[in-house]
Amino acid sequence: MCGIIGYVGSEKISNSVLIAGLHALEYRGYDSAGLALAQNDQVTIIKAKGNVSFLEEKLEKMNTKGTTLGIAHTRWATHGEPNETNSHPHQSGLVTLVHNGIIENYNTIKEELENAGYDFYSQTDSEIAAAYIDYCYFLTKDKVSALTKAYQHFKGSFAFAIIFQDELDVIYAMRKNSPLVLGVGEHQNFLASDISAFLKYTNQYIVLEHEEIAVLHKNQITIQNLNGDLLDKEIQTSEMDITDIQKGGYEHFMLKEIHEEPDVVKKTIDSLMQNNLLDLLNTMPNLKQYDQIHIIACGSAMYAGMIAKSLIESRARIHVDCICASEYRYANPIYTGNTLAIFISQSGETADTIAALQLAKANDVATLAIVNVIGSTIARDADHVIYTKAGPEICVATTKAYCTQVAVLSLLACYLSYVHGHMQDDEVMQLSKEIKTLPKLMQQLIEKDYSAFAKKIYQHNDVFFIGRGLDYSLSMEGSLKLKEISYIHSEAYAAGELKHGTISLIEEGTPVIALASDEDLYEKTISNIKEVKARGAYVLLIISDDLQIAHDGYDDILRIPKTDKLIQAILGVIPLQLLAYEIARLRGCEIDQPRNLAKSVTVE
Repeated sequence: MCGIIGYVGSEKISNSVLIAGLHALEYRGYDSAGLALAQNDQVTIIKAKGNVSFLEEKLEKMNTKGTTLGIAHTRWATHGEPNETNSHPHQSGLVTLVHNGIIENYNTIKEELENAGYDFYSQTDSEIAAAYIDYCYFLTKDKVSALTKAYQHFKGSFAFAIIFQDELDVIYAMRKNSPLVLGVGEHQNFLASDISAFLKYTNQYIVLEHEEIAVLHKNQITIQNLNGDLLDKEIQTSEMDITDIQKGGYEHFMLKEIHEEPDVVKKTIDSLMQNNLLDLLNTMPNLKQYDQIHIIACGSAMYAGMIAKSLIESRARIHVDCICASEYRYANPIYTGNTLAIFISQSGETADTIAALQLAKANDVATLAIVNVIGSTIARDADHVIYTKAGPEICVATTKAYCTQVAVLSLLACYLSYVHGHMQDDEVMQLSKEIKTLPKLMQQLIEKDYSAFAKKIYQHNDVFFIGRGLDYSLSMEGSLKLKEISYIHSEAYAAGELKHGTISLIEEGTPVIALASDEDLYEKTISNIKEVKARGAYVLLIISDDLQIAHDGYDDILRIPKTDKLIQAILGVIPLQLLAYEIARLRGCEIDQPRNLAKSVTVE
């Protein structure tokens, strides 16, 4: 959600650095873009509604030369409609800035500034932030003091890159609950929402923490806390490779990332289980004492959590509540002395999930993070962390990161089952063998052709997914994936609930994607499938290859390999992902950057 890139250096390459950085950040989702260049003792601002390519064309037409300093931004609208006026950078007085996040008390600040003589031209909280920093600078006559004062006054979340008109060879930066990293180069330094934006130039970086202010010169970065103490920050080296953020010959990042799933799931499993499931006794945190678990997440991560709920309750016999993070804080959750709260996030910076984590910690609840980004806020703040090994995920709609989350949660369910005495050693060894075969089975599913099914669905405006138990949890992720990238209205229902109202929506030709991989619930699910088939639905049945059904119970069938229920979901999601992809491609949708969506949601 929103992307920031900044450059200060000895070479006049700002244009190429900023545009390349914005392209690298497109995956975060945005509706406009802009940049500010320091040149000829002034700040030049260029903005464009729409794609970064529009900004790039505008920059070329203006024949603006590269400079030694610039900041740039992709905006995902929160205050004011998407247009050039509301897009970043924003300027007020001596201050030009780009901003990721939300200033919650912007109205109060605006009134104060209007009384001080400031005028505003946009509908954004970001312009108000620029004006307030300018006002603080007017009062304090010192930039760091001004930023400190503003930091302490702003409520909400923010990551700022700031240029002062009277010091055009320096970029200032600060953050709270929104990501910002500093890139360390030779005679050049960078800042960005994530490392991918400057990876072309350097893999050396510094993590900027809350309540810290960074000052970037071309040959130096200094960081101090709000008390004015200079800090000695560690320079880290990213293991990310530039090829990780390139399409590598695939039409879309989503397709590339689905093809990477066998490899990243294997890496994730290998990081926890080298030989067999007994390795988890050493690689997992000691979680045996907990008899109640809360799983908190957003979007696809929450649906991964629902799979975990099903597996942990059925196999480890531990009560699990799975709650979307945006509701968790307001649900007045009930804790016992043995409650474990698990937080799932690809980025580790999801604002609602961070807020929920803070609530759990405030109540002295044990916390476990499952995240993909090392050193992210959620990873640092939780008591325990397990990292997924998905690598960078560029497509806004998650695929491989979701699969690695399900892989970790499946192993967690195995671990809890064993330590609570619900899995015997012979079962451990058999299941360990099945887990080792997962990447091969995943590859087989990826190589199937889903286009024929997609052609029967893509022109419809409504699609329904049904399933029971674990299949219901999977169907919710499948439905989300379809609506995210194809813009088709899609709903997932517990199959047994059809007769309680939902079946009224089924008419001749309505596509219904039915999941029936759970042998314990198979016969009940089949009866529900026949109910929609009898009312004229087109039924695509996704079924485990060991189960049978009469031909009159479906129109098309898609079989997936039979595995233990503890790992079945990792396979079951692949056809749903590829079906959604093929449907969106037939509809001509922007698959990697769906409208209105953002990759890393850093506002509540």
